[in-house]
Amino acid sequence: MDAILLKVKPNSTREIPILNCKEIEPKIDILLYFLKSYGIILLKNYYKENTINKILEEFENVFSKHKNKIDILDKEDCSNDERIFYVEKYSKYIKEHFSNNVLFDNIASCYNPSKNKRTMINKLVYEEGKVKNSGAGWHRDNHECQFKAIMYLSDVKSENGPFTWITNSSKNHIGYPEPRTQSYNTRFHDKTIEKLFDDNKNCEKIEVCGCVGDIILANTTYIHRGKIIENGERKAITQYFF
Repeated sequence: MDAILLKVKPNSTREIPILNCKEIEPKIDILLYFLKSYGIILLKNYYKENTINKILEEFENVFSKHKNKIDILDKEDCSNDERIFYVEKYSKYIKEHFSNNVLFDNIASCYNPSKNKRTMINKLVYEEGKVKNSGAGWHRDNHECQFKAIMYLSDVKSENGPFTWITNSSKNHIGYPEPRTQSYNTRFHDKTIEKLFDDNKNCEKIEVCGCVGDIILANTTYIHRGKIIENGERKAITQYFF
């Protein structure tokens, strides 16, 4: 299969697949092949520009009209991004063109047949003197089965708080690292992750940077987080399947 592989760093063996949907049609068997192999894939040029622009317009409209629905997550000495959950209730366009995407639904059903889902929009804006990211510290969404689709609605470079991924970090690869608390055992301290890197040569950190409209499909039983933002902003829309 002809897809570009993104290197973690020049001398690294770790990489994630990137599929240019202008060149290769994103069929479910292709996507599942890479997801089963890597746990993640980045799709470029999946939506046409006018669709992306309309989703971004709806993003801004919902934040403007539904300020009472904004949820600010504040935990683990970071996070503080602004979130609105169940945005599919407030935007028919987002519901039709993103929330009810048949391809994403079919992929997610291979991970969890229950097909529960919700759509969230969030924005993260740099503020001097504040430690902010999306989603707080290192975590798995679930140990057993979880899947999500994230679309960037702004260009996201390393300094803008990109989605950050640890290769080969599902329970099938490394079991269950020491959790922050036994009652909430899917979240991990930074020191636990540093030890994970020391003990597992196949685990490396990837910052998944991208452009407006790029879509990350990920099996989020792998460990991940949003990087701490250092400049600018990050806007995104996320489809949770659980």
